[in-house]
Amino acid sequence: MIPIIRHMSINENTLGLGSLWDSEQMNSELDVARERERDRKSGLFFSDAMLALREDDGVSVQATSLDRVVHVRRIGMTWIDGVVCGSVDRVIVPFGAIRVAFSPSDCTCVVSTPDHFELVSLGAVLRDIERHASSITVVGERFGVRGRITGVWRDAITVRSRRRESVLPRSALGVILVEESERT
Repeated sequence: MIPIIRHMSINENTLGLGSLWDSEQMNSELDVARERERDRKSGLFFSDAMLALREDDGVSVQATSLDRVVHVRRIGMTWIDGVVCGSVDRVIVPFGAIRVAFSPSDCTCVVSTPDHFELVSLGAVLRDIERHASSITVVGERFGVRGRITGVWRDAITVRSRRRESVLPRSALGVILVEESERT
């Protein structure tokens, strides 16, 4: 028995190819849009990536020298200002001390959307803490110093404790716990 071959009309054949062409065109446009987004992201910084997280439920970070999560309130040029999870303790964390930033999906704390202070340097924040004579605790990976900031240098801070004065390079700073209840 010879199979019956049904020939498509020209309109049916063109319609099928047209829809295939349209879907290929849409895929091509999506690929171009994805590539543009990749190019845009490649020119942005860590602070911008954290800001992209804030659209969900805020931003939290895990720092190298602190075993608790920090909820971010402000994102600066190379630092974050936040609150330790489950407390009201204010903490300043340089970007170099951040292990990971994430959206706090499983936390029960009231998390606010962080503000962005792109042009405020870490030095300006440290000088503000020095100006207010706030007590701080600097926690590095293998040390801790408690006292008041008495000098902010280009790449270091001086902290006076009860017993001595210490100069800490910024590269050694882990987190800086600020023992002041009001935020400036």
